[in-house]
Amino acid sequence: MFINALIIPWTGLISAKLVPMVKKKMDNGNPYKTKKTSMAALRHLYSGGDYVIHFKYSSMLNISYITMMYGMGMPVLFPLAFINFWN
Repeated sequence: MFINALIIPWTGLISAKLVPMVKKKMDNGNPYKTKKTSMAALRHLYSGGDYVIHFKYSSMLNISYITMMYGMGMPVLFPLAFINFWN
């Protein structure tokens, strides 16, 4: 769970924030001067990606189940679960 708390948010940050920002900068960084030839390509570049809530929901359920199941024996799971839920 400790690895989950640290690795998962960083991979989401890289794939959801940094890659589109680099693509926008490579396009010219200005939506009024662009290299795109169609409006659909420009809209695809500047719109956000799909929000995959089913992966996030299943991860939250898994973390809460493991924490409630084994938390009394390993109390360190409660702060780790809090960090996961906060991220």
